[in-house]
Amino acid sequence: MYGRERVRAGELRDRYPHAAEVLGLYLALVEVWESVGDDVPADGALEWAEANVLPRVLAATAAGPRPLADAITAAGAAATGTGLLDAWAADEDLTPVERYLARATMHVVPPKAWTARRKAPGPARDDGPGPGSARADRPGPGSGGRCAACGGAAQLSYRVASEDPLVSGRRMLACAKCPHEWNFSATTCPNCGETGKRTVHAEAHAATEAPHVGRAAPDDRSVFPHLRAESCQTCRSYLIDVDLGRDARAVPRVDELAAVPIDLHLAGLGYTKITPNLMGF
Repeated sequence: MYGRERVRAGELRDRYPHAAEVLGLYLALVEVWESVGDDVPADGALEWAEANVLPRVLAATAAGPRPLADAITAAGAAATGTGLLDAWAADEDLTPVERYLARATMHVVPPKAWTARRKAPGPARDDGPGPGSARADRPGPGSGGRCAACGGAAQLSYRVASEDPLVSGRRMLACAKCPHEWNFSATTCPNCGETGKRTVHAEAHAATEAPHVGRAAPDDRSVFPHLRAESCQTCRSYLIDVDLGRDARAVPRVDELAAVPIDLHLAGLGYTKITPNLMGF
């Protein structure tokens, strides 16, 4: 079930040393998700996952990046108490560690098992153990920038391959809370709905270089030839965009984990990611 994700995460871990620990943890989580298989019950899925999947996520994370493992140890029972997944499903305020654990655990729970417990988006809150945070000025559920299946915000965007090399492919958004993906305007901010006031930050030629601005074609020095960030000048938010036309092997939700240098650069410019990824970046 997770064959493509596993292969791609292994490839990127070898290619990008800066993301090796993060992708190593992702691979450990894939093992957890695969071990669950079809065991998730139709009724009481959240309670079952909290009792049976969350402990496996904790065990996998203990061998992951030290800062995250230490943060979970420091949080102790507060981060693993009963009701964690119910709170996540209802969009309640959670600490960064709690949100990581909930997202990693809920990965195996079908959206229909928890969307009924979701409430309207509340005030802004920290959304992960990395530098980003959630936004209070997002469009509401049912608007173009929010997932029609669960009301979640966009995690990333990606472009499908285009038959015309001079034309960008169709833009898709991937939900941060469920597997749903949907078409979205290439000129509109998914966070605030602004049209036209976007900046494209293309990949850099070294992991330590600042991403340059524009849509220049990658060259032989490119480190992230298929990744870029798209920011909004109105709400100062951004997300990572994955171009499948430049790398057909890319798996957007996995490749986005390797974009840490781009995330750090945009954070330094004062932008906030619409939704930090599973690992908090």
